[in-house]
Amino acid sequence: MRRLLIISYDFPPSSIGIWRTLKFCHYMTEFGWQPYILTVKPAPSSRWDEGPLKELPRGTEIRRTEALERARVAHLLRKAKATLIGGSKREPGRSNQPPAQNANSILRGAMEFLRRWAFIPDERIGWLPFAYAKACTWMREEKFDAVYTTSFPATAHVIGAMLASKFRVPLLSDFRDIWIGNYVFYHPATRFHDRLHRRLERFVVNESACVVSATRQITDDFLQRYLDAPVEKFSTITNGFDDRDFIFPDVVPGKDVFTIAYVGTMYGATSPRWFFEAVSEVMRADPAWREKMRIRFVGSMVEPYRSMIQEHALGDIVTVEDYVAHDKALQIMAEADVLLLIVADVPGSHVMLTQKVFEYAAARRPILGLVPDGAARDFLVELNEGEIAPPDNAPAIATALKKLLKAWDEGGRVTLPENPIIGKYHRRVLTQQLCAELDRIVRKPSRSRRPA
Repeated sequence: MRRLLIISYDFPPSSIGIWRTLKFCHYMTEFGWQPYILTVKPAPSSRWDEGPLKELPRGTEIRRTEALERARVAHLLRKAKATLIGGSKREPGRSNQPPAQNANSILRGAMEFLRRWAFIPDERIGWLPFAYAKACTWMREEKFDAVYTTSFPATAHVIGAMLASKFRVPLLSDFRDIWIGNYVFYHPATRFHDRLHRRLERFVVNESACVVSATRQITDDFLQRYLDAPVEKFSTITNGFDDRDFIFPDVVPGKDVFTIAYVGTMYGATSPRWFFEAVSEVMRADPAWREKMRIRFVGSMVEPYRSMIQEHALGDIVTVEDYVAHDKALQIMAEADVLLLIVADVPGSHVMLTQKVFEYAAARRPILGLVPDGAARDFLVELNEGEIAPPDNAPAIATALKKLLKAWDEGGRVTLPENPIIGKYHRRVLTQQLCAELDRIVRKPSRSRRPA
């Protein structure tokens, strides 16, 4: 059994960005690889979930490190304050909410400044010295056949490249998201900062024996920008689904209510505005749908998007529910009549194809895809189950929604038959592809190892 050191910032009990790596870990022992995990110590969070750790093969070793980050430092300071002087008491009849809001606004502004000017490649850079030191110690103690890193954050790739350079171990860098040009995270303050990001990315690419991307569009971007690198260095392994996650009691369809579910966070450029406008248009055309349609947003929805519900007079049919565990989220998908997908039409969004899209497909419910040209639309066209419209065109969205409503009104809940297309996106199949890449880079002639 070959040994793989996995460097992943996102890992349980955190619930964000964990499933791609966890599913690789679950299945890779079938293909001759044993995972060993290097991650960060869990930070205080209301979204802790230990459940996903059951995906790991028996005997998987996890080593966790400290990190110098705002949330962790603030938590330690609060604990120190509580120990030294006790918690502050609120005066009866007074609210501290406005000062807290002001403080949070100032803090968010300060963090955005630091992200652009100082935190390079990203705000997790405070993890690098701790993770690199522990990884070096681990690699001196034991032999690893390869190192795997995954982003976000790109800091993990920098750590992996440093290890590959020092120990001459084959490195596979897995890009769940694009680095240069990422519309959510990539906002360099100056041309100098942009050049620094690009030099760091090139360092990672040069030190990697294999660069895996979650979409073909990310791979194409690498190929276009790294013309001097061999084509075989770059590979696409998409996100996917696991049928073991979709074992629920029989779902009883609601005979009188048509339910649309959006599962995930609504933030950044991903806006429900035009979807809400389309729903309002449907209500005006046929007011009876106000009694028969319900829309669930499961996961956080930031302002100003939450206020749009009242602005469009949809408070009686739209609900926003807090974060739920992964298994519950999948059950909500299976219970819905239609699953809503929104991808913002902004520069860089053409590469977006998240795990959620494949889980939507595995739930066997029609998908209302409000997506621009790119990876998500290509997948939905290939799947051919549901309706597609531009994310910022309310009349087109309304037309697509009316088609789905008519199908339900005439025939009830649509349960889709098996689709042979989605089989190639099973997590076991994707893990086999990953392990084939690992086998390939391990078999390549190794570079002479430098003294540790």
